[in-house]
Amino acid sequence: MNERTWERMGAGSGLVAAVLLLVSLLLHPAAPTAEEPVLTFFYIAANRGTVLLTALLATLAGVVFLWFVGHLRHLLQRAEGGVEAFSPVVFAAGVGLSTVTVVSMLPVAALASMTRNVAIASQSTVFVLAELHRFSLGPLGLLVALFAATAGAAMVRREMLAPWVGWFGFVVALIGLVAGVSSFYLSGQFVVVAGLVTGIAFAVWVGDAAVLMLYRPEVDRVQARGAAFAH
Repeated sequence: MNERTWERMGAGSGLVAAVLLLVSLLLHPAAPTAEEPVLTFFYIAANRGTVLLTALLATLAGVVFLWFVGHLRHLLQRAEGGVEAFSPVVFAAGVGLSTVTVVSMLPVAALASMTRNVAIASQSTVFVLAELHRFSLGPLGLLVALFAATAGAAMVRREMLAPWVGWFGFVVALIGLVAGVSSFYLSGQFVVVAGLVTGIAFAVWVGDAAVLMLYRPEVDRVQARGAAFAH
């Protein structure tokens, strides 16, 4: 396969990850907060299939996203002419975001698994698992902010895609920053809604970027104008 085909495969992985994440977010039921462990337990028990599907789709999104992150590193390294500018930070933030996404689904899957045996479930256990999932929204939001801000800066500098996609990334970064910081100090539905908005905005942004990469592979743009930091 030539480089253009490989680029389309990398861009396609971003689109698949965005769709998986978006579907998982839209499927996720608005469960009661961790402060109501009894309601949380019975709500998850009543929606066990949906909760497990949500966790599975989000986990798959995190795994597929790794391919897209590797693709972005390749594009940025080529655009930067071998100079390590944004590419290492984008790569590290993307790997961290994927890892935390997968880990954040473990408490949710554990809660759904517990509903098969009411005898082993206690209010304290349900509370702790629900709180672990909620607290994961903090690191997730901050990693979204870092990834979107650095990748967006590269786009604004015309290292890849178009400046408007980079400015969109800055908006996503701001949303992620607010959601990430607030999750450490606040609780209840605000944190849940902030996390949902962050996830949807991030999925839409990644999906837009992937579609543009599929429409015009970056190798065509680089051949037209050369590396950003070549001199």
